[in-house]
Amino acid sequence: MPDDRGMNLNETVNGEDFSGIRKTYVITPQAAGDYALPAIVIPFGYAAVPGQTSQGKVTVPSLTITVAAVPGGAGGTSGVTAGEMTITQTFDRDLAGLHTGDALVRTIIIRAVGLAPMMIPEPSFDAPAGVQVYRHDPALSEERTPRGETTAGLRKDTATYVFTQPGKFSLPAIALQWFNPASGKTETAEAEAAELTIAAAPATETALAPPAAPPAEEPFDWLWWTSITAAVLAFALLLQLAANLAGRLETWLDTALTRRARSEATAFRHVLDACREHDPARLETALDGWSRKAGNLPLSRWLDRFADAQTRRAFADYRRSRYGTARSDHGTPDLARLRTGLKASRQRWLVEASGDGNGSASELPALNPALDIRPRANF
Repeated sequence: MPDDRGMNLNETVNGEDFSGIRKTYVITPQAAGDYALPAIVIPFGYAAVPGQTSQGKVTVPSLTITVAAVPGGAGGTSGVTAGEMTITQTFDRDLAGLHTGDALVRTIIIRAVGLAPMMIPEPSFDAPAGVQVYRHDPALSEERTPRGETTAGLRKDTATYVFTQPGKFSLPAIALQWFNPASGKTETAEAEAAELTIAAAPATETALAPPAAPPAEEPFDWLWWTSITAAVLAFALLLQLAANLAGRLETWLDTALTRRARSEATAFRHVLDACREHDPARLETALDGWSRKAGNLPLSRWLDRFADAQTRRAFADYRRSRYGTARSDHGTPDLARLRTGLKASRQRWLVEASGDGNGSASELPALNPALDIRPRANF
């Protein structure tokens, strides 16, 4: 007895308003005979006194009904009543081209209008000799309207046929009888039989294949291997030459950079940098290194010969600021003026050295300086 959804109701009886719920139960007898429906007691609460709930109950009297056999269903057969019943069938593959050992799935869908799905009779899947059949569990469902009302029951049955031998076979039709109350007649819904021709399974090759012939040995290609060897040797020679050239280039660059770092021009640039940065201590070291590199010792004699009066005065101020007595007021030496004067003096010295045909000044001092024979002054 499926419990259908309830429906709210409001009624007026003898001038009094009543509210309630209407529920509908569908009773489907499965066999002919007499049936006694028991009494139903329904408890409820109501407001007999304002603010209080009173309990009450009503009793639905018992009901006895007699169910007659469905026409065509007497004698123990399971006849059913429906508004309409149809059977459709499908197969999972083409029925042509089947062989021994193949499996074929047959699906039957029974649709019964106005009948619950569990009341739809179970179809019979019979199989001839040489065919094995395996049934699957049925699937039951319902067709409903958009409002949720049941219109028809659905039953889906599936069976798998396995063919164990070749030959021609007929899968029996599936038929169900049902009583049509509209026509008052018993009708039959049927799925047609299937005629099949099963061919023998193709023979399986089990013999071992003959052993494959041994591969033919190709002649040794002396020309190809000679070309490869020559190419490898040439590439190795190129790598060796490149490595030698790179080593010589690196040595030449190192020598050039070292010669430049030790040159007279680089030493004089250190003198100019110390003057520009007003670093007397660094200037002392730079002047000593440059004068030794250029062979201009002592430096005071070189200044007397190539420097102007302002340069000699700036150099003297610088010497007094470095080595004068603490009591004397030395002031701040003009290293910018000294820098300019030293640059000009060096230019005159280079021009004179070039005019003498000696090229650039010697990087080592002369063994017997010929500037004069006065004793060397300390600076």
